[in-house]
Amino acid sequence: MIRVRNLEKTFAGLKGEVRALCGVSFEVRKGELFTLLGPSGCGKTTTLRCIAGLEQPAGGEISIDDRIVSSAENGIFIAPEKRRIGMVFQSYAIWPHMTVFQNVAYPLAGQDRVADRVMAILERLSLGHVADRLAPNLSGGQQQRVALARALVAQPEVLLLDEPLSNLDAKLREQMRFELRSLQESFQITTVYVTHDQEEALALSDCVGLMHEGTLLEVGAPRNLYLHPEHRVTAAFLGAANFIAASVERHREPSGEALAVTTPLGIFVARASAEWQPSLPAELFFRPEYVDLLDKDAIRDGPNYGAGTVERVTFLGNSADVIIRSGEVLVKARAHPARLPTVGRKVTFFVAPDHCILFPAERAG
Repeated sequence: MIRVRNLEKTFAGLKGEVRALCGVSFEVRKGELFTLLGPSGCGKTTTLRCIAGLEQPAGGEISIDDRIVSSAENGIFIAPEKRRIGMVFQSYAIWPHMTVFQNVAYPLAGQDRVADRVMAILERLSLGHVADRLAPNLSGGQQQRVALARALVAQPEVLLLDEPLSNLDAKLREQMRFELRSLQESFQITTVYVTHDQEEALALSDCVGLMHEGTLLEVGAPRNLYLHPEHRVTAAFLGAANFIAASVERHREPSGEALAVTTPLGIFVARASAEWQPSLPAELFFRPEYVDLLDKDAIRDGPNYGAGTVERVTFLGNSADVIIRSGEVLVKARAHPARLPTVGRKVTFFVAPDHCILFPAERAG
């Protein structure tokens, strides 16, 4: 439905041109919710604005439903209003002097059956009872739905969402996550979603593209990116992580098979990431939730065991973060709140080989 090929974008800077996008390519299938995830300044909103036609790319091509809407090489650039897209901005961009009805009706100016179409979408989004209310008099969640109704009322082919939940409080944000996903599935509308919130991306998306310094680093299903990241940046950005200095004991080809690695915690069996090379300094990666805490007297038989002393326990409600000191190494673990170890207690832990990945060590600077 959406095809982006080798997208390039530059902006003028004090010291010349700054490359905001460096050859970004991806595809979004019809009816799919595709999320561009990454920290501020990585290029995700610029990519979205290029798809919308609010920015003109310096290079590359964008097509929507097999229709080229932007091609730097061929001199094609279709205006935003002719791309059949709906967009929800981070600020919602709701006109404060208009009622809810007037805000939502705006894209339909001059068309037939405006009132029927507006009220139908307002009822669908549980806003029919506030149709005559001025937009600033609504709650944050209602304003977000007004912006969404305005984007959907003209029945666009594509919906673009630029951090639409970032202005809501945590509880409402979680509620709106599920409402938004339900609506997207109900309308079966192809959607590109931009966020820096990893939980949001994992909960909402069919597919996630992680952006880093103007490039699209890795694309995949949320579960695959979280459990089996191929890049160190992906592993570090998505969720909490342990990175332990490691050296390879045995290396078996082809790349990707199990490796035996030596760490300050002991011998661990792990798989090699796509980035790891035998000549590079290495780090062992595993997530805190896969650190299985055992009794101090537990029998350690084989690799992937470690031991240490509980240095800190932080209660988080539905879980707790546990810091274990093993010599000079601090290991992060996640524990159930009903089974918390006490500070100062000696513990043994185990991390299954399936959850251990070898990456190149992070470069200094």
